[in-house]
Parts: sequence; C-alpha cells; structure tokens
Amino acid sequence: MTFLLRFLRQFFPPDLSPHYLRAEVPAVLQTVEIAAAGMLLALTVGLAAGIWVGAKMPGTRAVYAALIVVRSVPDIVLALLCVVMFGVGSGPGVIAIAAFYGAAIGKIYADLLRAAPRGPVEAMQATGVTRAAVAFFALVPLRLKDVVSYGAYEFESAVRAAVIVGAVGGGGLGVELIGTINEFDYRRTCTLILLLVVLVTMLDFVAQYVKRLPPLLVIVFPLMAVALYRNWPGMLAFQHSIEAYKRMLPPDLPPDALRQLPTLIFQTLEIAFGGTLFALAAALPLSLCAARNLSPLYLSLPTRRLLDGLRSVPEVVWGLVFVTASILGPPAGIAALALHCTGSLGRLFAESFENISPEPVRAISATGASRAATAIFAFLPMAIPTLAVHTLFRLEWNVRAAAVVGIIGAGGVGEALFHSMQLFFYRQMMGYILVSGLLVAAVDFTSSRVRKALHLAEVYA
Repeated sequence: MTFLLRFLRQFFPPDLSPHYLRAEVPAVLQTVEIAAAGMLLALTVGLAAGIWVGAKMPGTRAVYAALIVVRSVPDIVLALLCVVMFGVGSGPGVIAIAAFYGAAIGKIYADLLRAAPRGPVEAMQATGVTRAAVAFFALVPLRLKDVVSYGAYEFESAVRAAVIVGAVGGGGLGVELIGTINEFDYRRTCTLILLLVVLVTMLDFVAQYVKRLPPLLVIVFPLMAVALYRNWPGMLAFQHSIEAYKRMLPPDLPPDALRQLPTLIFQTLEIAFGGTLFALAAALPLSLCAARNLSPLYLSLPTRRLLDGLRSVPEVVWGLVFVTASILGPPAGIAALALHCTGSLGRLFAESFENISPEPVRAISATGASRAATAIFAFLPMAIPTLAVHTLFRLEWNVRAAAVVGIIGAGGVGEALFHSMQLFFYRQMMGYILVSGLLVAAVDFTSSRVRKALHLAEVYA
C-alpha cells in the first residue's frame, strides 16, 4: 500500500502551465474530430441496423450476427487493420470507430427496441401496418429517450476510443498520453487525464441540452459532417492491404498455444465478470445519487462529475497505470474495468432513472414517502428492464475490453494476441481474434437467453 501511494504521488501536482496546456489544444481538437467523424458514420449505420432488427425485418438474424462479429474485434485491432489499408493518419481511426461503434450502437439499439413495452406495439401491429411502420411509429417513440441517451453516451465512448486508436497512428491525445507514460512523465499524464475529464464533462452538458432541445441536432450533425470531411482517409492501399490480409488467413494456433488457451480464456472471463460485478455494486447507488430527478443538486452534481472522471479514462489507460504500479495480471485488468465500468454504468443507470415516467413517482411521493423509499419502490422497478439491458450489454462489452487490457499485461487472450502481433505472427493473431469473437458471441447468446427468461426482450431463436 505504501508503494502504491508513493507511486500515485508521482501524478501530482499535474502540469497545468499555460504553455503546456496551449500545446495540447491541437491534440484535443483532433481527438474530438476523429470521434465526431466516426460517430456520424456509426450512428447512421447503428440506427438503421437497430431499427431493422427491432422491427424483425427479413434477414434479422444475419444482421444481428454481423453486429456481434464486428463488435467482438477490439477497437485497437480494428485500427491496426485500418492502418494497413488506409495508411497512418486520422482516417484509419475514423473508419475503425465507425465500424466498431456502428456495430455496438446497432446491437444496443436493437436490444432497447425489443425491450419496448409490448402493449402499444401489439396494438399498432393489430391495425395491419407494416413492420417498418411499427418500428418508426411505436418502437422508436417508446424508446426515444433511451436512444438519445445512449447515442450521447457512445459519443463520449468514441472520444475515449479516439484516444486509443490515436496511439496506433491516428494522432491526437492518444499519442501524447502513451508518450508521457512511456517517458515516466506522470505529472503530464495526469494533465492529459484531467483534459479528458473536462472534455467528457463538456460533452455531458451538450448531451443534456440536446436531450431537452432536439432541434440542436441541426447544428451538431453538420459539425460532425465537417469533421468527417476533414478526416476522411486520404489514401487506399487496396493491393497492399489484400496482400497483408492474405498473410493473416487462415487463422492458426500452434499446439503450445492451444494448450494454453483454456487458461487464457478463463483469465479473460475472470477479468470481464470480476470488473462488471464490482462496477455494478458501485454504479447502482452512485447512479441513484446522480439522477437529477431524485437527488438534490448538491449531491447529483459532484456524483456525476465523479462518474465523468471514472469513465473518461479508457480501460487501457487505467490498466497502464496499474501495470506501471507493478499490479500485474488479472487483478490489474479487473481493477481497470471496474473503475471505467463504474463510470459508464453509473451514467447509463442515472439516465435510465431520469427517463422513467414521472406519474408513478409523483404518486408515491404524494404519500409522504422519503427519497429512499421513492427510489426503491418507484425508480428501481420502472427502470429494471433498461438497467438489465445496459448491464448485460456492458458484460459483453467487458469481454471484449478484457482483450484490450490484456494487451498491456493484464493477461488473458488479449496479452497473447498482442504478443503474436508484435512478433508478426499474423495467422496466430487472427486465431486469437477469432477466439475473442467466439467468447463475445457466447456471452451475447447467454445474455439473450437471460433477457428472454426475464421477459426483457424477444430473442430470435
């Protein structure tokens, strides 16, 4: 403990000199541009895919499976694959974010739409309208607040992803952050983390205004389009990328790697489940404190800033901090996922509580019930379906994130994947990517069955 405290003291005080802060402004702006450009594409693809699956259009199972497959590949690996095709620069980061978050948004939107109250949906279906009409005039309106909330949340996630993909050639804060850690310049590492916290906090305020005034999207989307134009890939090395991808196929794991695989899979699941469990235990009470329609401002405001701070730091950066402090293996991965996931689930849970219908809350409050009783008997029962969707989705997310934190020494499939990548064993790397994808698919299948058993959403068997 003494060593850990001594290590953490190296991060303080952060370097807040005006000269250094001015020097980081271009990196911050580039990170935001990469995130905005990628999210414009991701929202377009994800919303279309989510509506398609939610409305049970033809080919629903194939679309849903494609979303799971793409989402199972770590974003940093997608960025590396995009660098092979599009070269170094912000363009590959934009495409990687678009691919990954398009699949992630499509998956969660599909689950949210399928968890919509069945009464209004069945009433509209009884009129004989098309599935598309049911989706646009029943499913989407019933889940509109959650759709907007999750879209805003994923924009924040894309900012963190822009930091990660920036570290592999995309520029922005990612290069600066990894550089300060490699140089043991922890005071500037702390400065960059604080900049991320401020950035996420600003995005939270913007999201709140957009939720209250949806016409503001008329301003937001053109700005995202400008960012996409400025960061569109400048080249396409198609022939080179085909040759490079050929060397990655077919996936192959040598005998010694196959013998180690059960241990690696167990470590990955240990990191994912452990991180999610600790995060859930912390996020539920924190989210009730952060819900602005339940808690007073003096409680909700600092709690939301705490959640902003936890989730603004990418999992891999939390992992780097723990590994640098000599906390190695799965404990580092569990701690990294728990801290980041607490901020993420806390934000999503708080948004879910704020989106519930106010009438039952007012009815219970009118009886003279305390805030705690109102939370237990009004907020929690009404928000349970959405909370369950977010928790199960975050578990699936953490299985993939466990591979990412494994890259920096937390163990599991991710660490083996990174070692094979460093040694240019591309077929072995693709083998580990395939294993990671199968793990995510297995957890997704299990969570779908759980949702069906709890009547949270219809499952396509």
